[in-house]
Amino acid sequence: MQKILIIASDPLITQLEEKLRIRFDVETMSVSQSGICEIRANLKRNWITICRFSATENLRDILTMFDVNYELKSRSSQYP
Repeated sequence: MQKILIIASDPLITQLEEKLRIRFDVETMSVSQSGICEIRANLKRNWITICRFSATENLRDILTMFDVNYELKSRSSQYP
């Protein structure tokens, strides 16, 4: 199972973890409310930033951005 790291504020971490735990092994790290949040994935033993977002961003938009970027980055990492 693919590992991802969610770095976000507490209420957002819980929501993202619930949605993404089905497909990924999720780790979390909390930041302050005003901090920049991000989701990283462990691709080929390197942590790669998949997306960055504001703590006030809409959950649906974050998940869409993550899905698109994850697909692009995972496909590009398959080829040298």
